[in-house]
Amino acid sequence: MFELRPYQEMLIDGCRIEFQNNLKRTCIVAPCGAGKTIIMAWMSAQARLKGNRTLFVVHRKELIDQSSKTFNKLNIPHGIIAPGYPSALNEPIQIGSIQTVVRRIERIPKPQLIILDEAHHATAATWRKLLAAYPDAMVVGLTATPARMGGQGLGDIFESLIMGPSVKELVAAGNLSPYRYYAPPVAADLDGLKVVYGDFKQSDVSMRMDKSEIIGDLIKKYQELAPGARAVCYCSSVAHSQHTAEMFRQAGIPALHIDGETPTITRDAAINEFKNGSIKIICNVDLISEGFDVPAMEAVILARPTQSLTLFIQQSMRAMRRDDNNPDKVAVIIDHVGNVYRHGLPDEDRSWSLEGKKKKPTEKREFPMKICPKCFGAHRPAPECPYCHHVYKVEQKAEIEQRDGELAEVIELEKKRKKEEVRKARNVVTLEQIAMQRGYAPGWIVKQCELKRIPFGRK
Repeated sequence: MFELRPYQEMLIDGCRIEFQNNLKRTCIVAPCGAGKTIIMAWMSAQARLKGNRTLFVVHRKELIDQSSKTFNKLNIPHGIIAPGYPSALNEPIQIGSIQTVVRRIERIPKPQLIILDEAHHATAATWRKLLAAYPDAMVVGLTATPARMGGQGLGDIFESLIMGPSVKELVAAGNLSPYRYYAPPVAADLDGLKVVYGDFKQSDVSMRMDKSEIIGDLIKKYQELAPGARAVCYCSSVAHSQHTAEMFRQAGIPALHIDGETPTITRDAAINEFKNGSIKIICNVDLISEGFDVPAMEAVILARPTQSLTLFIQQSMRAMRRDDNNPDKVAVIIDHVGNVYRHGLPDEDRSWSLEGKKKKPTEKREFPMKICPKCFGAHRPAPECPYCHHVYKVEQKAEIEQRDGELAEVIELEKKRKKEEVRKARNVVTLEQIAMQRGYAPGWIVKQCELKRIPFGRK
């Protein structure tokens, strides 16, 4: 067999204990890059040794190919249930596309173990149909984010969660690459956008994001923060993705767009060119948010605002996979839409439950964070920016004698000074500087821009 990392052994042991306690459906939670495919392969091989059949189910073709390569590398024989592959149903281990598995369910030998990759999709109708067909099977789900796109939990599918290491722990252990996160000084103005199935309506977002000046700034920041890096750019619509790829090419940067309608041979060629470095940028909407394993990828560009914590984690961490050929890699995350304001940094400490998050529509979580005014690096509060080492100015509070009349007068003068400073502000940059110095929320800048009729978004 092959060697497991200590935390992988602990997760497998935890799953075994749940089964011994008569909990037949359990979900393993581990961050992107934790080696979940290795865990699946080990479980499948152990089940085979005991004479049991395993059905390992994924939801995208790319994940079929990627998983099969991992199983082959580990010398684990298996069949594949997906269009274009020869049938080998005699093999005790099967890797299957969920859509094809459900269509061929009558022909598939009964599995004793079902493993669900990217298990946050398990509430969909096709996955439910699969589980209903094999009610006696043990079920293991694996995901970095055990919640649906809208934040609801997976309690109607699974009976327990087994928690793996945190992102911080994996970075500290060298299993994930560290990162640098860059964001705008304030979140993008998304007021008025409709929310459908827990996320912004794509057509509404695309109208705001698919503008040449915004894409031009996106390219400029890539050239400044991650020049020459292989990056996946997440866009708000197919048209936005196509437009962005074209503008990258016009800037002399090899870039391609792919989507669900791209012919398989063309899509595979694009990904291979990205892997070998001849293509630097792949633009897409949500096509390669999950399971896209290119360790040499150094950056992600977030040009698609999202309300979904699940989608944010899947996309923002995509470049943090460890690269054995470049152990000193530091992933670069360029967030043009302020997703970090909604969800925090990728290695934020988060608690998960089968019930999910019950958040009121007006409730907003605040994350302790600073945005460097010099390099726009996003990080946790510190005396200086960890990226460019800009030292933050500490406002000195005036020493005031404690006499009621004088104190009231000084306070009033300070209020007038601050009001006058705001009154004289004539552009977004000045307002951003004031907000940063005083610790005001991003909404304050938007409100001031509206009152002063200052165009918000471009400086």
